[in-house]
Amino acid sequence: MRRKKVQESESPEDFLKSEVGNQKSEKENNSAFNIPNSKIKKSKIENRKSEIKEMEVHHHPEVEKKGLKEYILEGLMIFLAVMMGFFAENIREGISDRAKGKEYIKSFVQDLRRDTASFSDVIAFDAKKMMALNNIFSCYNNIEKDSKSSGCLVPIIKSSSSNRIGNFTDGTMQQLKNAGGFRLLNKSDKDSIVAYDHAARAFQNFESTIFQQRQDIVRDIYVKLIDFKAEPMLSPDSLAGNVHLSLLFSNDKALINEYFNDLSLYRRVIRTQISQLDKLSKRAVGLIKYFDNKYELGDE
Repeated sequence: MRRKKVQESESPEDFLKSEVGNQKSEKENNSAFNIPNSKIKKSKIENRKSEIKEMEVHHHPEVEKKGLKEYILEGLMIFLAVMMGFFAENIREGISDRAKGKEYIKSFVQDLRRDTASFSDVIAFDAKKMMALNNIFSCYNNIEKDSKSSGCLVPIIKSSSSNRIGNFTDGTMQQLKNAGGFRLLNKSDKDSIVAYDHAARAFQNFESTIFQQRQDIVRDIYVKLIDFKAEPMLSPDSLAGNVHLSLLFSNDKALINEYFNDLSLYRRVIRTQISQLDKLSKRAVGLIKYFDNKYELGDE
């Protein structure tokens, strides 16, 4: 620090005051603390904002613009991918549907085999009945001549007192109808199965109406005409030759005539049942052979 020379006109006290004042002035001018606090804070805030802006700036890479052909090509590729997936799904569903359809056919064939076995039993049962019922004309002539000569009625009564019906196994048919299984079959297979089902329903309708009606009428007249004492002779193991008394409780010719007329109508119904069952059995056997050959079912 530069020292000033003491002027002659200044007193010592004035010189000291002047010296101290100059020192304070130099310190104030040269000190960093002379910058106001608000300016310092403002500067720091601006610097921080600048840093944040630099951090927020993202530089996106330049994307090359695509031409119309490229867009068309990409669209075509997406379309082909979707279509291929659609076709693959259809093929998969087709294979699955064909497998399920074959299972329905195999199950239906098994039902047909059970049906044919049932038909054969009923046809054999009815054939035995017809052997006895074919004698109603000669038996009527004998009774007309002598009411006590009624032993010929024993096999006729046994054959007309009960009947059997054809049983159909329709488990697969119900599934095809109720579970929508018919949509899995081709038209020819579906038509064949539906035609068989219609024939089976028609036969069942015949059995539950005409056939059962004729059976009930024969039984009603039986209880009016036959003597109760003759019941032991009408047991399954009895023979016509063991008849020792008249089977008839009444000699009413009108009632006897009505009974034989009803037996004749019953005989016709039995013949019709045999004929229809025979047709159904042949239809069933034909379907079994058809499906066996077409789907190579064999003994499945």
